[in-house]
Amino acid sequence: MPDPTGSQARGTPAPGRMRAVRRDGAAVVCDAGTPRPVPDPARDALIAVRKVAINEIDRAVARGDLDARSVLGQAFVGTVESAPTGRGFDRGSRVTALPDLACGACDLCRSGLSRHCRERRTLGLRDCDGCLAESVVVPVHGLVAIPARVDDDHAVFAMHVGAAVEASRRITIEGKPYITVLGDGVVGLIVVQVLARLNASVRLIGWHPDRLALCEKWGIKHRHVDDIGRRADQDVVVDCSGRGAALEIAFGLARPRGTILLHQAPHRDTPGLAPLVDHELTLIGFGAGSLVEALRLLDRREVDVVSLVSRRIRLEDAPAALRQPDRPEVIQVLVDV
Repeated sequence: MPDPTGSQARGTPAPGRMRAVRRDGAAVVCDAGTPRPVPDPARDALIAVRKVAINEIDRAVARGDLDARSVLGQAFVGTVESAPTGRGFDRGSRVTALPDLACGACDLCRSGLSRHCRERRTLGLRDCDGCLAESVVVPVHGLVAIPARVDDDHAVFAMHVGAAVEASRRITIEGKPYITVLGDGVVGLIVVQVLARLNASVRLIGWHPDRLALCEKWGIKHRHVDDIGRRADQDVVVDCSGRGAALEIAFGLARPRGTILLHQAPHRDTPGLAPLVDHELTLIGFGAGSLVEALRLLDRREVDVVSLVSRRIRLEDAPAALRQPDRPEVIQVLVDV
């Protein structure tokens, strides 16, 4: 039986096996006996994982909030071990991918809406093995090559930066609008940097003074959530917090006919949606964006992600890190595989 501490993963896996962080009943373990994935040679690439950024989905799976019976992990950097010939990815190419894996063949994929693929699978969820492992299989059409100048520590944030780019494209900048970003987690801290590059008055509202202090470094306005008024004067509010009460705060901040963007689905304890009608607000959901554009920003060092890295751990230490409660001083944990 696997050791919940993950200590059994410190040895060399047997042939055809690998180390991977997965659910084992109610526990999360690092199991050196996990079968190594086998790609479809006509469709898939086999990726040797180099680095993983633990995210809130991984933590939710570890807590049992999400029903996932697979290897955890969504955001990764890796190198190609094998891929279909003629698809532009040689052995050793550094790559990343979005966690939502599209089929590439359904009507939505053919119409350019592959993020909403009818047959999509999600790394670390829906019975699809994730990337907190030595190897992961990804459809080759979902791979994105990493520019040589973007190191692993930057590239592993591509998914988050892509979401920030997507948020910037969902709003119209006319004049110098007032924009508030709610949430001082990884996504919020990246979104506020990307939006601050626009011709707008941008601020971050958060819960943790240590995290808000990063905005001083970037020259971005910031306030603690307890110190703000709710005067319905913000043109755009971007909720990246994932907190149940955040939508109510957003309703109090947005002006009539303003825009609210949500990065995560509302929680069950959010308020009623009457203000959407009363104030004629626009509520927009946004998710993953372009990894290509994200990597361009990272290549030009236009987004500071290294300041968000709080801890670096080994793969076998990931179960313990996932079990730890959220701590304000820990923003992003990176796993070196």
